[in-house]
Amino acid sequence: MTDMARQLLQELMGELQDTGKKYTDPDVCKDHLVDFCPNQQFTNTKADLGPCNLVHDDRLRDAYQKSADRRRLGYEDAFYDRLQQLTHDLQRRVRRALDRITAEADEHLVNPHKEEKEERAVILDERIRLMVGQIEELGEAAEVEEAYAVFRHMERLRGDLDALRQRIDSVTPMFKNEKRLEVCDVCGAFLVPNDASKRLDA
Repeated sequence: MTDMARQLLQELMGELQDTGKKYTDPDVCKDHLVDFCPNQQFTNTKADLGPCNLVHDDRLRDAYQKSADRRRLGYEDAFYDRLQQLTHDLQRRVRRALDRITAEADEHLVNPHKEEKEERAVILDERIRLMVGQIEELGEAAEVEEAYAVFRHMERLRGDLDALRQRIDSVTPMFKNEKRLEVCDVCGAFLVPNDASKRLDA
């Protein structure tokens, strides 16, 4: 039986059977005693913390809430500290995702004249093809120095063309399509604004 199935069975059967545990036992989830277990939040998302392997027993929580030990054992402070850390981690993830989208958007803005660059690349390619023909004609006419001068000029144009093509292709693929991504301000996941509402809610 997997840990998750065991935990689920334990939660379902908790009302019917006495586990014989005390809320102070080390294998009892103290976060569950205070309020809720953070591991049960954001399941099946990038912020999923994985299953909690500690005991979640509502009867133990009720016993703790009614006991004189409440707020004296430090469980609330530890719970608060853990929530603060998780909140900080999620905020950092959201900031990183926003920075990534902003950086990629800026990279896209660096290349605003893509069509002009592609047109220039076509012109350069055509000039190079004409120069190849010119070199062949000069070679047949035994004009070696002139052919070599045209060849060197053609090689420079080829270098320019390669550099231009790299600049054209350097645009981030995420921004080549029309869909602009947004960031979930809760968990930092990337969202497509026009996506189905069920998917966005998930």
